[in-house]
Amino acid sequence: MALFDAMFEFSDAQDVSMAAGSVASTNILDFQAADLEMGAGEQLWLNVRVEESIAKVDGATDGGATFKVELRNDSVAPIDGSSIIVWASRAFSEAECVDGAWLVRMALPVDVDSDRILGLYYTVGAQTTAVGTVNAWIDHGPQSSYDTQVNASNI
Repeated sequence: MALFDAMFEFSDAQDVSMAAGSVASTNILDFQAADLEMGAGEQLWLNVRVEESIAKVDGATDGGATFKVELRNDSVAPIDGSSIIVWASRAFSEAECVDGAWLVRMALPVDVDSDRILGLYYTVGAQTTAVGTVNAWIDHGPQSSYDTQVNASNI
């Protein structure tokens, strides 16, 4: 079982259904927070996984809508459209955004802590989506499984 630190969780079953547009992750990392030792010399990984399929209003997964993930940083909260893009995914199709699908499993860039605030920015393109939730977190590798955590846990 993998270790999981709730301080490094960006989204916990975050609802990303919306009209074509963008929304920031529910949580951010503040590198000025007391006792935040991100990784302490170990490579850390960004993980983003679909919990509930991201689908259009009619529920079909025919590729009409797209979903994109951006890792952003800023000197002040909140993370928004003006925050600096550190890394951006490609646009995933609806057919790729099904229950349990891994969208991102990547080592964090070395300069990820160049600003005070770090967060994710999600963008739905082309179509309005009626459903869709994601989980996103940082941990010690791509091998860990968010399934070891319960959405309503007390950690």
